[in-house]
Amino acid sequence: MKKEHKDTDMKNNFWFKLNRFLEKKAKIRSYGQKVVLILILLFIATSAVVNLIFTIINLEEEKENIKKALYRTVVIKEEILLKTLKEIEDNGKIILTRYRKEQTEPDYTTFKRYKVYGIYLKNEGIFLGRVVSPLKKKTEKRYILKDGFVIINVANSFYIYVNKSAVNDILDPKKSFISGYEPLFMIGREIKNYKSLVCSSKIVKNSNFYISGCVENSQILKSQILSSVVKNATVFSAFFILAMVMYNLIFKNVLLYPVYRLKKDIENMNRKGLEHVKFELHRFGEDEFAQISKVLENTRRKILKHQKGMSLVLQTTSKMISMTNDIHRFSLFTVDRLDELLHAEGTVLCLFSKLENSCVFKVHSDRFLSGSVPVSYEKKEFYKLSKVKEKNRLLLDRERNIHIVSIKKEVNEEYSLLLVLFKKGDKPSEEDINYIDMIVSHLVYSINLLNLATYDPLTKLYNRRAIVQFAEKEVERSKRYNHSFSIILIDIDDFKAINDTYGHTIGDIVLKKIADLLKEEVRDVDKIGRYGGEEFIIVLPETKIKNAVKLAERIKRKISEYHFEINEYALTITVSAGVAGFPVHGETFEEILQASDLALYEAKRRGKNQVVVLEKEEISKILKEEFQSKNFLDRAIKEDRIVPHFQPIVDLSSMEVVGYEILARIKDKGNIIPAHRFISTSIKFGIILKIDEIIQKKTVEFLSKMGEVPQMLFFNLSRPYIQDVQHLMNFVELLEKNNIPKENIILEITEEEAISEITIVKEAIRIAKSKGIRFALDDFGVGYSTFSYIKHFDIDIIKLDGSLVKNIDKDEDNQIIVGGISYICERKGIKLLAEMVETLEELETLRGLGVSYAQGFFFGKAEEQMIQKVFKED
Repeated sequence: MKKEHKDTDMKNNFWFKLNRFLEKKAKIRSYGQKVVLILILLFIATSAVVNLIFTIINLEEEKENIKKALYRTVVIKEEILLKTLKEIEDNGKIILTRYRKEQTEPDYTTFKRYKVYGIYLKNEGIFLGRVVSPLKKKTEKRYILKDGFVIINVANSFYIYVNKSAVNDILDPKKSFISGYEPLFMIGREIKNYKSLVCSSKIVKNSNFYISGCVENSQILKSQILSSVVKNATVFSAFFILAMVMYNLIFKNVLLYPVYRLKKDIENMNRKGLEHVKFELHRFGEDEFAQISKVLENTRRKILKHQKGMSLVLQTTSKMISMTNDIHRFSLFTVDRLDELLHAEGTVLCLFSKLENSCVFKVHSDRFLSGSVPVSYEKKEFYKLSKVKEKNRLLLDRERNIHIVSIKKEVNEEYSLLLVLFKKGDKPSEEDINYIDMIVSHLVYSINLLNLATYDPLTKLYNRRAIVQFAEKEVERSKRYNHSFSIILIDIDDFKAINDTYGHTIGDIVLKKIADLLKEEVRDVDKIGRYGGEEFIIVLPETKIKNAVKLAERIKRKISEYHFEINEYALTITVSAGVAGFPVHGETFEEILQASDLALYEAKRRGKNQVVVLEKEEISKILKEEFQSKNFLDRAIKEDRIVPHFQPIVDLSSMEVVGYEILARIKDKGNIIPAHRFISTSIKFGIILKIDEIIQKKTVEFLSKMGEVPQMLFFNLSRPYIQDVQHLMNFVELLEKNNIPKENIILEITEEEAISEITIVKEAIRIAKSKGIRFALDDFGVGYSTFSYIKHFDIDIIKLDGSLVKNIDKDEDNQIIVGGISYICERKGIKLLAEMVETLEELETLRGLGVSYAQGFFFGKAEEQMIQKVFKED
């Protein structure tokens, strides 16, 4: 009865019924199939719940991401809108200027082309273009959105009306970070905030309206659900395939005992580690699971060996980083680990110098030093490797019962890495040799990688990144312990001229030699880095500024006295240096570096070959003056106060004015500011190009209105101007547009700029002369003062520097120099022009020396208008 009762309970049990259903109805009789089915059902249920949770979470995250993307897009569209409005404003100003100049309202097509709907002149109370409701209230906003128009407020003087449709393309939803969501962008006076939308808004700078971007919530939800379904389907498919593979490969062929034994061994291996467990099932049987046990054991041994090899690779990397200052100790670590890995009798490693044809250093493993390998073997193998011509080579040899593996690896142009390993017993396997090759290759790679990250490849000094990191740490250490700290910034004077005159190969040799000279002068604790092309920095821990100055002076003197004899050239090199330090010049390395850079600039300004230290007040004054000068120039350009002045140039044979030099001047409260007061600032802040263009444009327009063009018009060109040929092409186009004869134009470049930019200047001269423009070499005689430079350029006129002209009637040396220049110019067909002529005696002397033209105060100062004069001889 009890048995029947139990059977009845079994049949009424839910799980029993479920099992019977699977076996009878679903035909799933295998235990393995049941396991797979249960796993699939569990995975489906779990995936559904997890997928729902993550969909909700991801939906909120996606909304936040979309809001951020919308905001980024709105910011960009704001920038584009402001730029577009600025362009329209400029166009409106052009229309207004033409109206005020011609007193005739432009036609409709002009307004349409310029995207201007209308212009309301507040003071006159009139409209240009189409009439709309005027803006009555005074506002400080620059841009106002009203009645479907964006109104540009120009100083409350006049208003430019722009139809919103003119800027619709800026609101194009395709031009955004989330175009796939079909966002909507709009401008309006209120922030868009709807429950059905995700929006981001930003008020347009200096306006009364917003740019808003929105995406519908339904689109986000649809996208997230679709993404979730795809992911879920992918995971389910992968799981299903895996489950079927496991079913067919494992469950169908399981034998409990072998599986249990293997399972136990694997668990022990996972718990204790590979080195503490062995697979031994194959010792007691020969079936399939015994064979698996044998394979697992062999695999375990190979993995152990591979792990040791990989561990050695990883250890060499970490040790390389920690032992960068002790390469010998690092190499010793490597050879000892190789012996341990391959059960070798000893290993020897050598860093071989190709120049010295010997080992810079050599390390022996501990096992080698035990004496089991004869020393003669080592000498023989290293001799063989040193004679190998190939960059990388592996040699295998045998002496009695010792197998020898010898490897040569290229490190760089100067060094090779040689390694010899001795092994008794079995011959090294291919796997052993691969490990040796891998370790040595990895060692070479690590050394090179470290060198690239830390050292300048040319000078072998610290590179900029490494020296800055060291300096920043030293400044922090100095602050912590209240130590002094100094740096010296050194720049080679006129280095570009060396490169352009003698070639970059000679320049590189100079850099390396100067690096060697710097190394000879510093302490072990000091660090030297190559900071730029020809710029070096010396970091001096715990060094006062006065001691840094002494070192800088010593370095400057040593370099200037050193004879650089390179190939057939004998060069004299000088350097300029700026010195700064903690705490005098700042609390951070950046502040100290800025102080040294300004000091270096001052050293250059004072004539080069100088060592300069600036007081903090001087630095503040320089920075303040530079900032004020830049603002002054910006205002002068904005207020149209930069004007051309004309200094007459006289033909000494006829004593008539035949041309003018065009000089830049700035009008300032009734005063005229000469170029030398602002030219250096304009170059430093990149304003010089704008000044060049303004002077050229105003001069050409003035000449065009005059209807008469002098024979010669000299324009000064800045270095940035000649670096881009497009500037010259724009000038040629300006001349042609205004019918100015190009053959009357002479472009001036200074001797120093010409020599420092030989290739660029040659190309600029070639292009300009092909258009008919002539060239003059200015300030000749004060730069490099060598006649050989004349042959580099196709020059029409040479302008003597004023230092050669001043008191030339009394200075016989200058007469000889000018006479020599005149003779060469005559033979070359080049005209000679003297600047800064101030007396009749100077004039007569120059004319006697064969000078063709002259300019200076004797003939007249630079004036805003052209003044023709005729000078007659007494």
